[in-house]
This record gives sequence, C-alpha cells and structure tokens, in this order.
Amino acid sequence: MSFAQKCDYEREEISELGAIQSIQRQLDDLQARLSNDRSPQSLDDHRLARLVKEILRSRRRREKVFGADLFGEPTWDILLELFAAELTQQRLSVSSACYASAVPPTTALRWVSRLERQGWVERSADRIDGRRFWLRLTDRASGELRQYFSRIAVRLYQECPSPA
Repeated sequence: MSFAQKCDYEREEISELGAIQSIQRQLDDLQARLSNDRSPQSLDDHRLARLVKEILRSRRRREKVFGADLFGEPTWDILLELFAAELTQQRLSVSSACYASAVPPTTALRWVSRLERQGWVERSADRIDGRRFWLRLTDRASGELRQYFSRIAVRLYQECPSPA
C-alpha cells in the first residue's frame, strides 16, 4: 500500500471515528434529556392515572376472553383501584373496592383485611354515613405504586417514543 493510500485510509478512519463520536454525543444528550424530563418524579398524576386505568380495563377485557377464574388477583385489583382513585383525587368505599376486585364480597373483605394488617391500606369510618367505610392507600403503598408505575411509564416512553 502506498503512502497516499495509507493517508486516505487513515482519513476515512478518522472521519468514521468522528461520526461515531457525534452519534455517541447525541445518544448521551438524549439519555440525559430522558432521565431529566421523564424521571419517575416528573410524571404527573394524570398520566399515571391513565396508565393504571388502562391496566384495569385490560384486566377486565382479559377476563372476558379467558374467564375470570384463570387470572385471580383480587388484591392487585383493589390496590390498582385505590391508586387510580388517589390519582384522580377520589375516595373509594370498602364496598366499591370489594366490587372492583371481581371476587365475591366475603373473599374481597378478607383480602382488604389482609392488606390492612400488612400496612398497605387504611380503613376509616364515614363521618356522615355510619354504615360506610372509606379505604385508602397508606403513604407507603402510595409511594411504592407511584414508583412502580412511573418506572413502567418511563420505560414505555423510552422504548416507544411518540412519533415526531
């Protein structure tokens, strides 16, 4: 190989290296923007509520296709309903949470009691109607669910960005 050919070859390599470095800088900038703009803390309640409600709807659609007895997770349904209610600033009665679990009321009440014993939910009496009790997530449960769904949302956004 002649000296001129070696010089041309090295120029091409340097040019390719420059292009690779430029792409790497662009990727680093994109990653920094995604981590800053779409961190779990920056996702608003509206977006999280939409995600959780869609998951709940998809669970009901799944039950219609495969049957309710194949995928039984009443505690998860209760937690999802309570989280969706919290995100939309609504209250959920114990009976509504039980209904959302898609299992018989006595079974749902057992799960609510278990969630309460483990510190995931809190029950409080209705001040106006003594027959009704409200159910809400504890701060611990709310924080864990917020982090869990925020990570899912961020991951979905990173892997499936909306078209520009």
